[in-house]
Amino acid sequence: MSTQSQLIDHFKKVCICRSVTGGTILKAIRGGCLSFEALRRQIRVGTGQCGAKRCREKIETQIRDYKDSLKTEAEDVERHRSS
Repeated sequence: MSTQSQLIDHFKKVCICRSVTGGTILKAIRGGCLSFEALRRQIRVGTGQCGAKRCREKIETQIRDYKDSLKTEAEDVERHRSS
């Protein structure tokens, strides 16, 4: 956690119905749950009363941001090898 905002996001509830925090979601994403459905099966996000109406977009953004960070890291490694 490098910023105060990231720290807050880590503890903030994303899936309110199931009381799942951003940190729990990120841990599952890093563990290989790279789709909303995989997260739903693994940690039960989006299975509450609202049917994921409140959390799905935020969770899919977290997944997309994580995948983008992996691509950026891979590009940085490749650039470093080429130098």
